[in-house]
Amino acid sequence: MTNVSSTSAAEHGLARQMGLRDLVLAQVLCVVGSSWVGVAAVLGGAQALTWVAAMLLFYFPMAAVVIVLNRIMPLEGGLYVWAHRAFGGLGGFLTA
Repeated sequence: MTNVSSTSAAEHGLARQMGLRDLVLAQVLCVVGSSWVGVAAVLGGAQALTWVAAMLLFYFPMAAVVIVLNRIMPLEGGLYVWAHRAFGGLGGFLTA
């Protein structure tokens, strides 16, 4: 049995440059950003509940969908390609 990631990389001719840790940190940086530091300071301890709720309701379901779609369609382009195939040109354009 061959490794799925090495098979998809060989098919497309591209080497995987980012690992799971890199992608998780990039996602957190994109969502949180530096503008939220002041908001988090004002919330104090209540922010922990907000972050747990965000992880349960947003991050984990989104990660599960991306993992499943990546295994079904390991194509370069990610969200754009998936939306284009599912919803057509307009859906792909709006996603991009």
